[in-house]
Amino acid sequence: MTGMTEAAPLMTAARGDLGLLARLRHPGAWRWYAGGSIGLAYQAFEVIGVWTSPTGSLSARTVATIALAAYYAAYLLVPPLVWPEREAVRIGAILGLLALSAPLFALVDLTAVWTWLLVLCAAAFTWSSQTAGLVLTGVVSLLALAIAALAGFPDSISAAPWITASVGILMVAFGHQVRQTVQLRAANKRIALLAVDEERARFARDLHDSLGHSLTVVTVKSELAGKLVARDPDAARAEIADVERLAREALADLRAAVGGFRGVTLEGELDAAREALAAGGIALEVPTPAAVVRPELRPVFAWAVREGVTNVLRHSGAETCTIALSRTAVRIRDDGGAVAPAAPGVGSGAGLRGLAERAAAAGVRVEAGPRAAGGFELRVQR
Repeated sequence: MTGMTEAAPLMTAARGDLGLLARLRHPGAWRWYAGGSIGLAYQAFEVIGVWTSPTGSLSARTVATIALAAYYAAYLLVPPLVWPEREAVRIGAILGLLALSAPLFALVDLTAVWTWLLVLCAAAFTWSSQTAGLVLTGVVSLLALAIAALAGFPDSISAAPWITASVGILMVAFGHQVRQTVQLRAANKRIALLAVDEERARFARDLHDSLGHSLTVVTVKSELAGKLVARDPDAARAEIADVERLAREALADLRAAVGGFRGVTLEGELDAAREALAAGGIALEVPTPAAVVRPELRPVFAWAVREGVTNVLRHSGAETCTIALSRTAVRIRDDGGAVAPAAPGVGSGAGLRGLAERAAAAGVRVEAGPRAAGGFELRVQR
């Protein structure tokens, strides 16, 4: 529940999602019933005091016992009912439980002071502030001490101040520990969900970058083979063989992407770019060797080359493509008239978005857009 993890460690659901009966039946409520019942053990002093008192009629004792039973029920039921509510409601509920103990002093006697221990137990698992719980423990313990002192420290309540203080402190600490445990579990669940989302994004990037490039080259080579089949059957057969090879490589890339072991090299991508562009009738110029690039930037630059060349093949209609490399930058330029899909800054295509994510992880930025001299340019640089 929204804002509840701090305040109500045993119940997690959105505020308003649970009705009253659902709150009482929630698994967190049942855990509270089991743990909170331990505090009822100390209430034996009150029940025994009612039935062993030399004064009081049977009816008075029965009424006192019923009143105690009602108070114990309220102690167990109030926390789960108010856990989904805002902090002010939870504070008011526990202070109300403290106020309800007042009539018990008239019905039972001074042993009703033992009910304050229940108030502290409920506060420890209902209030989000450790400080507030400790302050309440101190105040209630001092009141119990004052009552015991005024009564001359009778046996029935002489230990109540000390037990109330010690149990209250222990319950506040235990409640805090439970809250931290619940928060840790919730954080682990969020981390697991984020990991799933990240794996989905990785798979989508690898699938697009590998299959998108391979299928683009397959398309180009298939078109070339179709043009060559009549006038140069041998060249057409060679292109078809390349198509088969690329299809097998694409299948291997798919399996690698699924397995999470997909990797590229800058040198390999430059060789693949040269072959793919040649099949599309586009000349490639690479003025600088890949060795000039800083080692840690080569993987992301390899993906940049793959994405840039894929877009040149798909969209540009270019005659020439230039891949300019430096220590901290790569630029893929073409002289085509068409413009690759782009939005301000990076691009709206899935490939450019995936490249931007890879670049961000490597500490570099991606820029893409039309050139003043014509064509399109993709820049990845630190």
